[in-house]
Amino acid sequence: MFRSQIFLENFILPLTDKVNKSPFLSKLKEWRKISLYSRKELDELQRKKLQALLEHASSKAEFYRLLSISPKKDPYAWLAEFPVLPKASFREHLPLFLTIPENQNLTSIMSSGSSGPPSKVYFNKEELANNRALQVLWWEWAGYSFGNSILQTGVNMNRSKEKKIKDFLLQTHYINAMSHSDNEIEEELKRLVKEPRDHFIAYASSLFLFAKVAIEKGIEGVKFKSVISLGEKLLPNFRETIEKAFSCQVYDTYGASEGFLIASQCQKGNYHILSPHVVLEILDDHNREVKPGEMGRVVLTGLDNFTTPLIRYEVGDLAVKSVEKDCSCGLNYPLLGEIIGRQTEFILTKKGKYITVQNVVRVMKHFPEVEQFKVVQDQEDSIRIIYIKDRNAPVVRESEIQQMFEEVFQEPMTFIFESVNVLPKAKTGKFQLIERNIP
Repeated sequence: MFRSQIFLENFILPLTDKVNKSPFLSKLKEWRKISLYSRKELDELQRKKLQALLEHASSKAEFYRLLSISPKKDPYAWLAEFPVLPKASFREHLPLFLTIPENQNLTSIMSSGSSGPPSKVYFNKEELANNRALQVLWWEWAGYSFGNSILQTGVNMNRSKEKKIKDFLLQTHYINAMSHSDNEIEEELKRLVKEPRDHFIAYASSLFLFAKVAIEKGIEGVKFKSVISLGEKLLPNFRETIEKAFSCQVYDTYGASEGFLIASQCQKGNYHILSPHVVLEILDDHNREVKPGEMGRVVLTGLDNFTTPLIRYEVGDLAVKSVEKDCSCGLNYPLLGEIIGRQTEFILTKKGKYITVQNVVRVMKHFPEVEQFKVVQDQEDSIRIIYIKDRNAPVVRESEIQQMFEEVFQEPMTFIFESVNVLPKAKTGKFQLIERNIP
């Protein structure tokens, strides 16, 4: 494997980068060096990149020019003068954010639309290569190295020529995340017994379904060096099932499809923020930074996309500011506390209490007869629990589930229970444990 890694890094990848005119490998090597920085060096790098980004955006992007915000010596004080940018404002005024004309060999990427209509963001070749390098860096935190084989799921099976070459070189078997039947999963698991893969990289719900089928069908011998979760909230029961089925650690990642690679877990399980790539603010309802241990809205400023600069962009997520400052893993990147998930992924009761993913899981773990479930709020005064019953359970204690929710939140609640064979996914094709469909 070591020889394969050397061959890829020293011959194949430099050649493909030259052919594709991509700086992918040089970017990856740069980020590897940055990952060895001290906290002071990381902070200084973030400061310099933020200063450069604000100067560029204020002079090149019409949207920011029109704001007429006076520059400051301290880039963080300057940043604080910018308004929080809602997704809708960015989406409606996209041409005003571009610093390069659309026809100048740019690549557009659509956001998932999991917290509203999708947004389009443009990148040049160097910016795209930088994001791909960061993604591989995260994989390396999970034990990956070039030459390792990968099983990966995704929503776009129309692989471009460039991606097919990448899949071949990086020994990646790419499968559809949108249509997992038990039979298809079982066949893939049996193939993995005969043809093992080193790493499994997929949406959290896909990983869970594979693990669930492996346990139910008694398929043993499917093991990975690590499993890497992306794109969705990794629920505690998901992690537990995956680690049990595949005898390895699960590494969760946190990003946004507008081009932000925000944070990823290290071997100690802590989320490290890629601070030289993004400035992360966790704000309360008055746009003030929350205190450590408190939950707030995630607001991001990207430091590597100069084509479509996004300053104080609200992605629609909730997170908890970390209480811890340091991690024993050796990485000096700052820490992020708990990732709550999308702002649409909570229920708001009549009395104004929030029911988050964690609250729901805490209640439902008392009802093992419910194999899988999701909670939907279509109306202010009622909640639907859609569930799959454990085939060995005689009945689901629906009235007791309702009673426990009412006891936990100390108010009467109206529930509608729906028993199904397959849980519906969100419009994006991703699994969402909580869906709130009212403003």
